[in-house]
Amino acid sequence: MTHKISLLPGGCSGGCETEMSALKERVARLEKEMSSLKDNCPCSVNCPNDCSGNGECQKGKCVCQQGFMGPDCSNCAQGAECIKSKWGEKSSKFTKESLTGTCINAVSEAVKGKAKSTGKTVTVQGSKIHRVTTVTGPEPATEMVFSNVTESSLSVSWSKPKTTYAAFRITYTNIVTGEYHYVTVSSQQSHVVLTKLSVGTSYIVSVMATQGRTQSDALTSIITTVPAPPTHLRVVNVTDTKALLQWTPSLGKVDRFIISYESSKTPNVTVTVMLSGNSVEHQLRGLQRGTMYTVKVLSQKDSHQSMAVSTTFTTANLVKASEVSARYAVIIWRTSTVVYHSYRLIYQVAGEETKEVILDGTMTEYKLTGLLPMSRYIVLVQGERDGRYTSIVTTEFITGKLRFPFPTDCSQELLNGALESGEVDIYPQGKEGRSVRVYCDMETDGGGWTVFQRRMNGRTDFYRTWTEYSAGFGNLSEEFWLGNDVLYNLTSVGPMSLRVDMRYGNKTVYAHYANFSIDSKERHYTLTVSGYTGNAGDSMRYHNSRPFSSWDKNPDPLGIHCARSYMGGWWYKNCYKTNLNGIYGANHDNQGIVWIDWKGKDVSIPFTEMKVRPSRFSPATHG
Repeated sequence: MTHKISLLPGGCSGGCETEMSALKERVARLEKEMSSLKDNCPCSVNCPNDCSGNGECQKGKCVCQQGFMGPDCSNCAQGAECIKSKWGEKSSKFTKESLTGTCINAVSEAVKGKAKSTGKTVTVQGSKIHRVTTVTGPEPATEMVFSNVTESSLSVSWSKPKTTYAAFRITYTNIVTGEYHYVTVSSQQSHVVLTKLSVGTSYIVSVMATQGRTQSDALTSIITTVPAPPTHLRVVNVTDTKALLQWTPSLGKVDRFIISYESSKTPNVTVTVMLSGNSVEHQLRGLQRGTMYTVKVLSQKDSHQSMAVSTTFTTANLVKASEVSARYAVIIWRTSTVVYHSYRLIYQVAGEETKEVILDGTMTEYKLTGLLPMSRYIVLVQGERDGRYTSIVTTEFITGKLRFPFPTDCSQELLNGALESGEVDIYPQGKEGRSVRVYCDMETDGGGWTVFQRRMNGRTDFYRTWTEYSAGFGNLSEEFWLGNDVLYNLTSVGPMSLRVDMRYGNKTVYAHYANFSIDSKERHYTLTVSGYTGNAGDSMRYHNSRPFSSWDKNPDPLGIHCARSYMGGWWYKNCYKTNLNGIYGANHDNQGIVWIDWKGKDVSIPFTEMKVRPSRFSPATHG
């Protein structure tokens, strides 16, 4: 709450003494009432330090002006231009210059008022009265509306002012970190999408109309992005009447988790449970026997709810699906008085080709793996006696939802909740591209690494053709080269980092490169690598900007044919400081698996792994 009432100095003339006296009495009464309101109005003390004059108090929180940050708007954001002046303070600037012997004083002062882009008359009082005409800045935008709010983006709309303006400047500041960004759009637009936001985070958003170097007052509001959903939802310890739900909380604090579940027998009846934001499990009780249940879990912060993750489970009967996740499910069946020699388990996604597994007659459960997320599966268990199969019972289940149903690399698979190293299917070219089977290292330096090369026992020949290196070869569980085509797809999506792990006896070393990529096949998979850290030595730098070559293709020869001489495919120069695709175990004539800055040329390293991960991935904050 601010106010300022002032009367122009000077005496009255023309018989207005009585009117002036009455006006002064009215002003005195207003001053007294305003002081009383300030003392009694709760909102006058809700914001710290009255926002330091650099913002407005809204619902007890300071909404800072452009560039300012902090609980009381007293700090200036890094890189911002802050003009720290409170309204009501005179801001004057004096300049002097000689002009034909006359001294000229120029005085400027900020005048607060509604910006209507109209002419104003300003009177300057002094020994001589002067008049100057000025024009205010653009009229501000009105009616800010937020829509399509997600975990990392939101849409901002506003109503355009009626006066002349050239563009709109939209600023948004992270309340937690003070990080400040802005975008500029043309005067024809009244809508913009803000992206790359943090999940479950409040932002101060301001819209200003601009005309040349002037800008309107800011239209400001606060919005919170949608929180991230929980991950790794699973159902364990399923009995005929109970089931235990477990999940992994997402990155960022939430107010609560909301669980809802319904049965296939009463699909129109939904039970909802609200839990603390610190919860990681919940026991379901009083369930019906032999019944399929659908469970959904979402997180909530303020009034925003995340998308729901869901799964299904069936309470115990003859056959049930237990521990259903996005990629696997355990099928359990009850033994009967009939003795079967074997079982046949048939499963399929509706409309897709069936798959079957033949199992020993002593088994009563089986884990289905490699399932598709968010898919309904039908399972049939048959018992076999004397070559004839008898159907026991069928069951259905729906695999869970994933944050990244079609992960482009192992870092997204880690965020899906996969915590163990092993083989998975990824989609480097997105949902529409083909899947690629890869090995994920989920343990080294926070995990999320997509391994594209491994040497460990010499069982795979690396003296291969250009085509074989393009397509990939070997065994993912032992030695392999993932393929230059896949490696190009992985490194062309966004900035990637490279890690090389090596072991000799009990000694292990590594080399980490902050920037790593290879070019397309047409450009011979040319290598870009920089930003070394580690304890192995920077041997890869020597090969930067070199094309890939094999024994049958040498795109840019500098002398000898290195791929033929050292019997491997690599980004040779003349010839190498590292050659991890050389001959396994060759400790002579520079033919082995070499990293010169660690072991020199004549020691073949028995174990190497090369792997990539997005540069922006943070091991400390993954979901």
